[in-house]
Amino acid sequence: MKFIITLLIALCLHTNLHAQTYAIVNGEEINIQEINDFMKNLEKEGSFTQLPTDQKNLILHQVIEKKLLIQEAKKAKLDEEKDFKETLLGIKNNLLVEFWMKKSFDEIAISDKEIETYYHNNLGEFKQSLQVKARHIVVENESDAQAILKELNSSKVDIQKRFIALANEKSIEPQANTRGGDLGWFKQGDMLEEFWQETIGLEENGYSKKPLKTMFGYHVVFLEGKQPAFTIKLEQVHSNIKTKLKMARFQNIVDEKIKSIKKNAQITVIK
Repeated sequence: MKFIITLLIALCLHTNLHAQTYAIVNGEEINIQEINDFMKNLEKEGSFTQLPTDQKNLILHQVIEKKLLIQEAKKAKLDEEKDFKETLLGIKNNLLVEFWMKKSFDEIAISDKEIETYYHNNLGEFKQSLQVKARHIVVENESDAQAILKELNSSKVDIQKRFIALANEKSIEPQANTRGGDLGWFKQGDMLEEFWQETIGLEENGYSKKPLKTMFGYHVVFLEGKQPAFTIKLEQVHSNIKTKLKMARFQNIVDEKIKSIKKNAQITVIK
């Protein structure tokens, strides 16, 4: 059986590479739509027609086997059993609700004027605070921090590279000593206030002039960059605002629809 299926796959791929039908199993066609649906269920990216030949063989082989199992299940008349019919009805009803919701959502129109009004009335949502990108070295005592500053002050190489090397070698902070003390981008409130004030007081590619003491130890800070505060432009968030407004309106539509049909329905709750 495996040998026959393999031959069938090779034949179909050779003769029908650009055709809509890729195999015929006991008189039933396997077309490109069925293959694409199968790939979608497997969450495979890309198009079947663009896959390498060996992957096409594998996918088509799996679809053929699935088709054979479907045919076998039908022979056993499993589709006529009560459990199957009840399960199918549940799936159908859930799908009907999903289709109704999708149709209702797709019919909602949001104008550019509504989007612009929301944007200007809610500018606070689109304001980005001043952010900095920094590194630090933290040690247990002030003398160790002073020794690090002395090494940086006398360094003849790139200060950033030297700082990273010292952080990896000497920092007691669990993660800082494996990533060169990198703290990434952060804004006020993300770190201790005294740490924030120390950092924004530095020039880009500059480092602390003296150790900063916090509850965690003594820090030497290196500032890699600053991103000034700014407001995101309307065109950058246009689609996000549209989706947000559609979702809000959709929720209202669903709520109102349920209220309306409940009012006219005959409902008996059996306790």
